[in-house]
Amino acid sequence: MTIGFVLGNGKSRLAIDPKELMSKGSVYACNAIYREFTPHVLIATDRLIAQRIQDEGVDKKVKFWTRRPAPESSALKIERPYFGMSSGPVAVSRSCINGDSTIYLVGFDLGSTNDKFNNVYADTEFYKKSDDPPTFAGNWVYQLHQIAKEFKNTRLFRVTGPESADIEWNEDNISNISMDDFKAVINKL
Repeated sequence: MTIGFVLGNGKSRLAIDPKELMSKGSVYACNAIYREFTPHVLIATDRLIAQRIQDEGVDKKVKFWTRRPAPESSALKIERPYFGMSSGPVAVSRSCINGDSTIYLVGFDLGSTNDKFNNVYADTEFYKKSDDPPTFAGNWVYQLHQIAKEFKNTRLFRVTGPESADIEWNEDNISNISMDDFKAVINKL
């Protein structure tokens, strides 16, 4: 069994230290997390932040996937059918493609519980303000459903915290677990 950890940027992710996951499996992360942490694989689909990642040379330090790699960069181009997906689902697809059989989605709050923008990087460059309305999460949920259907033999666990929206899954291979249960699992690894 190989384990993947996919780090979104919902506020529930703050309950864990991403560095502690690096020796327990492959760590995939999205967007501005590079400012404070270097995962095994980084994904950014938004053009502006992807360009900044390449301008700062991060693509030369970590395997970096984006839609439109800059000339002369080390970035890799996201292939179809994942090309049009958002960063989080692309990161999940990379973990699946790379053969991780169990994948934990941490910081995938998929909305908000207080009608405010739910992102650890709120109020920073490339992100909305913390009191802005939440980002619509329907496309992320749909894309995760599609990935779960495609990779039926991969177990996906969405780790939830008090900031996480309530999402029900239709596929047998994707489910929610609490942050406390996740911490118990990783402490045994």
